[in-house]
Amino acid sequence: MSVTGGRRLQLAWSEHQGRSCLRVSGWTKIEVQKFGGLISRETAEPLAVFISELIESGGDLGSIPPIAGRFEIDDDAIYFIPRFPFAEGMGYSLVVNSAPEAKGDDSREIWTIKHPAKEDMPAADVVAIYPTADQLPVNQLKLYVHFSRPMSEGSAARSVHVRRGDTGQKLEGVFLAMEPELWDPARRRLTLLLDPGRIKRGLVPNLEAGYPLVEGVPVNFTIGADFRDATGQQLREGAERSFEIGPPVRVHVNPADWTIHCPEAGSTDPLTVEFDRPLDHALLQHSLWVNNPAGLALGGQGSAGPGERCWRFQPDSPWKEGQHQVIVDPRLEDLAGNSLIRVFDRDLIKSEDAPADARHFAIDFTCPLPGAPYKTH
Repeated sequence: MSVTGGRRLQLAWSEHQGRSCLRVSGWTKIEVQKFGGLISRETAEPLAVFISELIESGGDLGSIPPIAGRFEIDDDAIYFIPRFPFAEGMGYSLVVNSAPEAKGDDSREIWTIKHPAKEDMPAADVVAIYPTADQLPVNQLKLYVHFSRPMSEGSAARSVHVRRGDTGQKLEGVFLAMEPELWDPARRRLTLLLDPGRIKRGLVPNLEAGYPLVEGVPVNFTIGADFRDATGQQLREGAERSFEIGPPVRVHVNPADWTIHCPEAGSTDPLTVEFDRPLDHALLQHSLWVNNPAGLALGGQGSAGPGERCWRFQPDSPWKEGQHQVIVDPRLEDLAGNSLIRVFDRDLIKSEDAPADARHFAIDFTCPLPGAPYKTH
């Protein structure tokens, strides 16, 4: 029997305890109290909020992730406070299940409301997809998508796809389903984690389904134009990147295998650190720095080079004579999740794959005097 008893629920945008939220009214106090008892039970799901598009697409409601957030009761109304702000211009649906223990859709009601949109907001773009390398190892662990504007929660599952480059067949189960999605604080960088259970040998998902990618089979990674930004607008256009898939990489990251190209003392030329393999773009932003001869961090700007095969450091002031150091955070990873500390998909029998000490690694270098023979380290 419907809890609403034929009455019409009223959905409105509101504030509760200083937070923007969705206010739902139209029930009696007794009905609200009944929902309060159900909401407090972890095993019951009497109320949930979804993106309307996902429901209208005709998919199985049980397989659609609800909007992350919490319900709170205040007098004769129920408030839904989202974990992330509602997207402007986006439609949202409240699903009411008066008998959460029952199976089927007979006890469900769906009420929909659209969040107002700001006018004349420019559409967002995909500005970068990482890695930028043309080839990925078959045990690739992460992909990053950078957007020009803050984005909404919940679009990745329906808008990001991986297809075989030879046949166009869609590859299923490539990414680990994350709730909430992995966004940076500005909500402009999305991290997509390939299913670790399928990457680590010996685990059931790997034994049953194998790697998410197939060695020797190219893939096309696409972001659909229906990906929504924080205002609810679609992207200006979709984006795509193609990758060749190479053999697995299962060794520690070892800075001793890198090459340093040293600038001359007195110059402001950049220092370049050349890697033996592509490294993780996001981690490169904060995992390397340079110490001056006094052992203090040198002012300047570091950035990843083409294909994430090198790192460049541009100093704020001219290089001085004396021994400098490149300091490497031991958590820095390659594309397969291997770091200075661990091999992500390690062989338990191989002693060289055992976890290493979590200590920072220092690479010494000295800038040559002007006119001295150029050296690499």
